[in-house]
This record gives sequence, C-alpha cells and structure tokens, in this order.
Amino acid sequence: MRFLLVLLAAVATAGAQTNEAPKVRVTGDRVSLRAKPSLDGELLDRAMRGEEMVCFEKTNGWVAVQAPESLNFWVAGEYIKLSPEDAGKGIVTPKKLNVRSGPSKNYNVVAVVQGDDAVSVRGEFNDWLKISPPIGSRVWISEDYVEIVEAPGPEPVAVATPEPSTVPEPAAEDEDEDELPPLMLVLDDSKPQGKVDRIPGVLRRANPGLYKLVLIAGEIEEPICLVRGRESQLEKMLNRSLLIEGKIYWVKDVDLPVIQPDKINLDPIIVD
Repeated sequence: MRFLLVLLAAVATAGAQTNEAPKVRVTGDRVSLRAKPSLDGELLDRAMRGEEMVCFEKTNGWVAVQAPESLNFWVAGEYIKLSPEDAGKGIVTPKKLNVRSGPSKNYNVVAVVQGDDAVSVRGEFNDWLKISPPIGSRVWISEDYVEIVEAPGPEPVAVATPEPSTVPEPAAEDEDEDELPPLMLVLDDSKPQGKVDRIPGVLRRANPGLYKLVLIAGEIEEPICLVRGRESQLEKMLNRSLLIEGKIYWVKDVDLPVIQPDKINLDPIIVD
C-alpha cells in the first residue's frame, strides 16, 4: 500500500511538474519482466540493476512499465500492409489490432494498435510479423525490485498512458483468450516447420507447459509427439483418446515433434 501511495504521488508530481512520465529504477539483479502481473506470466526479459523505466501503474504487487526497445512483439501478418519501398515498415489495416508477446493467439496481449498506425517490422514467423514495441506496450515487474525515481524540476504537464484494452481479434483470430505458461522452444531450422498433420493418441502430461500423445500397448506407453496448447482445455482431456489436427514443429534437442492444435476430436474412430 505504501508503494502504491508513493507511486500515485509520483504520478501526480510528474503530471504537475514535468513533461516526463513517472519512472521507476530497478533495485535488483536480473529482475524478471513478465507479460502479465503474475508469476504465471510469460518471462519476456530481465532488467538490470539501475535501469530506469517509464511507469504506468501498480496492481497487486506488480508495476506496469514501458516495454524495452530490445523486446520483440508480434502481430498477425494478414492485418499489416507492408510498405513496397521499405519491408521494415507496415501499416495496421483493421480499426484495432492486438500486439502479442509471441507468434500465436495463445500469447499475452501487451498492447493494442489502431488502424493506420505504423509498425516497425523486424522479421516474420509463419503468418506472424515480429515488430518493435509500440508506444504504450507494457510489461510487468515486481514492486519489490523497483523504487520511484524523483521527478525533475517544473516543466509542462504530462499525460499518463492508459492500459491497453484487449480487443476482439479481426476475423481469423476470433477465439477465446487463454494464457499459455512461459516456455522457451528453439526451432530446429534443419527440419520442416509448420506442416499440418493429424496425430492420434492418449493425452498425458509431459514437461511443464507441454503435454504428450502416447500409444498404449498393454502396459507399455510409447510417446509419439508433444502437444503445446491451452492448459485449461487440455487438462479436461487428460487420459482421453484424441485425434489432434494442427501444425507440426521440430525443436532443438527434442526427438519428438511438437503439435499446436487447431482442432481436437475426442474418442475418435481411426480407420487405417
């Protein structure tokens, strides 16, 4: 509560005395920056002691700060019109578009850009474009590892940046939101990625953030693939026979393919 009161006082002081937004300074070493105010939020980066960041708000022990320029965020490529003269620039075509922390609808929304906004494109993966953080993109840091930076002398008034509201995805992205746990997978560039396939099996838990499909013969279970999907959905299907249709990815140092479900059939009848 004391930090919240100090933060509100800093915001008010900054608004009255300076043209700079209020800032916080990192007091710990390699402090986690997360996509939402929770330990379950995706780990996006680490902040170093002494770094100063623009501060938006504080909630439940977490502080929202401007996303560092070094971070990469993602938007669905079909909603960006790339400049014919410069492939590194794009224009948002729908009225509003979610900016996410990863190249999938399963990742957290970190900002919302408006129609005709310009974005800086850094790369692409499948149907997603990697962009630099738009102004107002927020990430979260624990209040235990930051302190308020004193506002400088009198200057014109500043306007605080409001928290972005998640918008319904345009057309093809219109699905219920559900967060995936933090998980870092490095794709194996020597193998084909993103091919659509259908894989049957019984669903089991695997490593944190992943599930697996297994074939059962008597008392022997043979894993055939890993499954990366919504935990709230997959937990209800544990130990059930499934037929999963989705895109297949291969990651380094893992012998099994990883499937990202687009469609799941319960208790299917498989015909050879």
